[in-house]
Amino acid sequence: MVYVIGILLALLGAVVAAREPRNSIGWLMVAYAWLVSLMQTIAGYGYASLGVNHGTWALGSLAALLGAWIWVPSVGFLALIAVRFPDGRARRFGRFVDWFYVGGSALFALTINLEPPTVALGFSALPGVLVDKMLPYFQDPIPFHPAAQVLAQAQGVAVALIVLANAAAAASLILRYRQAHGDERLQIKWFAYSGALCAAALMYGGVAWDVFGQPLYLALTPLELVGLTLPAAIGIAILRYRLYDIDLIINRTLVYGGLTAILGAVYAAVVTLLNRFFISVSGQKSDAAYVVTAFVVVIAASPVKEWLQHQVDRRVRHGSPSAMLDRFRSDVDSVVSVIDVNRVARRLLDQAIEAFDARGAAVYLDSNDESTPLYSRGFVNGEIEVDVPLRYDGTHYGRLVLARRRGDIEYTTHDRAVLQQSADSVGEALALAAHLGFKPLARAHA
Repeated sequence: MVYVIGILLALLGAVVAAREPRNSIGWLMVAYAWLVSLMQTIAGYGYASLGVNHGTWALGSLAALLGAWIWVPSVGFLALIAVRFPDGRARRFGRFVDWFYVGGSALFALTINLEPPTVALGFSALPGVLVDKMLPYFQDPIPFHPAAQVLAQAQGVAVALIVLANAAAAASLILRYRQAHGDERLQIKWFAYSGALCAAALMYGGVAWDVFGQPLYLALTPLELVGLTLPAAIGIAILRYRLYDIDLIINRTLVYGGLTAILGAVYAAVVTLLNRFFISVSGQKSDAAYVVTAFVVVIAASPVKEWLQHQVDRRVRHGSPSAMLDRFRSDVDSVVSVIDVNRVARRLLDQAIEAFDARGAAVYLDSNDESTPLYSRGFVNGEIEVDVPLRYDGTHYGRLVLARRRGDIEYTTHDRAVLQQSADSVGEALALAAHLGFKPLARAHA
């Protein structure tokens, strides 16, 4: 799995670096892919030398020790990208992220080197069975090993620095998301979605390894799996391919992830309670507990899913489409005498796409070439579902077209009426612009 992630990041990093050589994210991805390949190569050589050939190959012990800590710099690589995303320039908190990352990674790697061989080789990305085969032939190149308590405290400081680097990068990403608009906002959403999955997996790995004593390679397995989403999210965000699907993906993740967690907890609780009941009555467990629990889970699935969907829609989308467009129309009406007409046309389209989760939209004005949109987003050609005129006092000024909604949800009569009311507000703005003699609007494309 690590090889797959490395290959994907190498290919994607090469594409980004070739298209945008000044964007440091492409070079960071290439560097990470190189680090992953080097890590696996060195660890593999160390095992081949010690575990297979019984130490007859040269530098086998050094390769094994190097393979035990060379993976450490890869842990904080996500923070380095986050603070530079999406254009490659270091943002707010960038200096703190870099220093915390370098300091924490260097200190953690040093403490692994200073551990006794039985402990140090356990940090390598190899199963414990393979490590056991290497130990009899390992020649320790480190003449002095500090006390275990000192190393443990130093590792705690190193982990804290790496956590601070990730926290600062997350804070930077949140601040930029709140200030971003349009495509940049969607780009950050894609990266944040994958970053949240990786952070959760990394947190699980840390707890499983440090608290429950799980082998490191097993504790980090979930991180390797969700790590596949990272190159995909970065590629979509930087290359701007189907940016607009992120809201639907977040929605489905929250709904079905929450549904799985709730039903899993219900299943475990009901099975436990029923088995205790059968034990108290008959003195032994019964298969009926599992059958009854399965029926309970099946019956509860649909209402729980509907409740979760309602909660997610209410909190993520911030209200119904009608309410969103009603607020937009009120805003336009309140400032119609001093508006930037180009900005209003853009905002109508942006709000309509967000409210109805449309696959694309475009605004056309009669004052421009009617075959070329003034402003467009997403994919519209061949999928026009709604065509709303921009009009005022009987005069036609242009039109707004919307493509199909994601999930193939139909536009209702009420939806079309709300869209028309908002379009009429823009028509009033266009009428005012024409009356005041504003210059023709420049075409803009997303």
